[in-house]
Amino acid sequence: MIARLFPRKILYFTLTLVIILTGMLIPFAEATDQYAERTGKGCIFCHRESAGGQLKTTGFAFIKNGYQYPIPERILIKAESLQSPFHKVIRFVFGYLHLIAAVIFAGTIFYIHIFIGPRQLKSGIPKGERILGVSCMAVLTVTGGYLTWVRIERWEQFFNHSFGLMLFIKIMLFLIMVGIGLTAITIMNSRMRKESSAVSSGHPEEITPDNLEQFNGTSGKAAYIVVENKVYDVSESAKWKEGRHFGKHQAGSDLTSRLKGAPHGPEVLEKVPQVGEISRAKAKTSGLHPGQRLFIKMAYINLVIIFLILACISIWRWDFPWPILPERRAEVSAGAGCIQCHQEKSPGIFHDWQESVHARLGIDCLKCHQEEDEDLSSQSHLKYDPVRVAVVVTPKTCAGCHPKEADQYSRSKHAHTWEIMWKIDYWLNHDMNNQVERTTGCYACHGSVVEVSEGSPLPGSWPNVGVGRRNPDGTSGSCSSCHTRHRFSVMEARKPEACDQCHLGPDHPQIEIYNESKHGTIYHAEGDTWNWETDDGPWKAGRDFRAPTCAACHMSAAEDVPGTHDVTERLSWETQAPLTVRPEAFAPFPADTDWRVERQKMKRVCSQCHSDRWTDDHFKNLDDVVQNYNELYYQPAKTIIDSLYGEKLLSRTRYFDEPLEWEFYELWHHEGRRARMGAAMMAPDYAWWHGFYELKHRFAEIQKGSESLRKRGPFEDRYSIPGRMKNE
Repeated sequence: MIARLFPRKILYFTLTLVIILTGMLIPFAEATDQYAERTGKGCIFCHRESAGGQLKTTGFAFIKNGYQYPIPERILIKAESLQSPFHKVIRFVFGYLHLIAAVIFAGTIFYIHIFIGPRQLKSGIPKGERILGVSCMAVLTVTGGYLTWVRIERWEQFFNHSFGLMLFIKIMLFLIMVGIGLTAITIMNSRMRKESSAVSSGHPEEITPDNLEQFNGTSGKAAYIVVENKVYDVSESAKWKEGRHFGKHQAGSDLTSRLKGAPHGPEVLEKVPQVGEISRAKAKTSGLHPGQRLFIKMAYINLVIIFLILACISIWRWDFPWPILPERRAEVSAGAGCIQCHQEKSPGIFHDWQESVHARLGIDCLKCHQEEDEDLSSQSHLKYDPVRVAVVVTPKTCAGCHPKEADQYSRSKHAHTWEIMWKIDYWLNHDMNNQVERTTGCYACHGSVVEVSEGSPLPGSWPNVGVGRRNPDGTSGSCSSCHTRHRFSVMEARKPEACDQCHLGPDHPQIEIYNESKHGTIYHAEGDTWNWETDDGPWKAGRDFRAPTCAACHMSAAEDVPGTHDVTERLSWETQAPLTVRPEAFAPFPADTDWRVERQKMKRVCSQCHSDRWTDDHFKNLDDVVQNYNELYYQPAKTIIDSLYGEKLLSRTRYFDEPLEWEFYELWHHEGRRARMGAAMMAPDYAWWHGFYELKHRFAEIQKGSESLRKRGPFEDRYSIPGRMKNE
């Protein structure tokens, strides 16, 4: 019924057009940093390099091993060799040839079905098409075999993952298609030629409307046309080469109606022989011989196979809505077991994970907690061998999906705060506080060295989520300091509350300064209406938020300023240092940056909401504040203290055993930081009342104390315990 309403060619053309348009609407999947940043989706199990999208050696071995851990050494060695420049070139060339051959082969099949029709090939397949088909099948077989060998190591890998299963089905379909194709161009082609020759050798009076198309002038056959029931032989006519007349008319057809629109009349037919009249007897069959009917069926089978192969490619390229192959790998079973157990034993952990992006991407417990090093893992609560659980999850684990962020973080001050702490406050080990006080106070933010014994971290070094934590695997830091486990929320990290656990108090009151600033006022007034989690990745001023948070200034992208996890960037002064210096001159941790470049980045961040004049004047004020603090307070106070040590009016035996040492320490560590940070973040109360106002008092106390010491003469043992004077 449909065939009567719509011609076959129109149906095929419409179907092809729908497929092409549908493919164009499918979003292109990119395994790149930009895609991950834009969508928030991780690169789990891909391990893509940032340039070129090629698999790294470990990722390559990961695929060759059938998506299983641990990867055997022999496979890693083989993968390393396959990652050599030579093999990369071979893979590129073979992949390119495979793609070209597939397009030509599939295109030829579509062309035959859409524009020619299998019925038109009743007398066999032309020689050129046969050579092209055999060549494509040979190229596909050789290149496909190599590319399969590159990815598949063992037979069972075809059946332990959806990719392997789809590849296996694709190979089987291809082999069937090749078998049908070879049969068609050899056995069936010879059979159709014989059947066509038998028809062609018949008497002209036997020509009927059903077998007329057999005399089409191709492959050495006679070229007959019919005009007003008369049959004419145009085989020898120069204007009917290969049975075609000026590319418009095909021999083997009735041209009576078409002659009426031609630029000539029937008189031209007087120049060609007439061989008789066409018989009007109705054929009892379709006019197709058994071999021809079988050939048509084979052609349609190959068309269906082409669509099935494309379906296999689509499934492994974009995944199928439902699981095709149940996972049976040990780590997957163990991951499911972890989730079930934590759902009962620790529902808070389960709920956080369930609400996370990790859960939506199928990243279960073991994706982060699986550990291969027995010294760093514990199996005490696992039922699944040989999977081991790591208690300490480090940036190295996170780098598997977030390599750019982990690399940026490793260069930041955050990752090195444990080291910086000992260089600035080196007296922490000299009677200022003890181990218990450091563990519950300093280490909670700065981190410490995590010590492991028998697979478990030792008390005193754990719990530990300090941003500068030293991990057992040699990495530094803890991503969960800002993206708290197990939700790892981007929204949480963008809010200022993510920073206020550490950035507060008398020595670095950034959260108090922010809350007092106009930025903080706007945030507290309307922050609950802002868009904290965007669909397209970037978090933009004016669209998603009205006033900046800590992350907006120091980490988020802005215009042509890329986002970063290195909070050392965009700084033009080191305001935590005793003497304010440029970040690259900060001795405890010199930044690998140019402050001029970084200031321009920060200015572009400010320019999202402020004019250039406003921004320039703000940084001019900050520079003046820095100069004011350095020249009027710190340097004069440092000169006084150094002279007292030189005159032996202060003891160098230990720090904080005399009041002036406390006064000088708090001058730069407390009031000095508050004045500079208050000015940088536009909090006038902290810049003046908690800053320079108290600096003046502190400086006066230092002057007064130095005069008192000079009156009493050189140092004597006047103090017995840190910070407390004897009765005099």
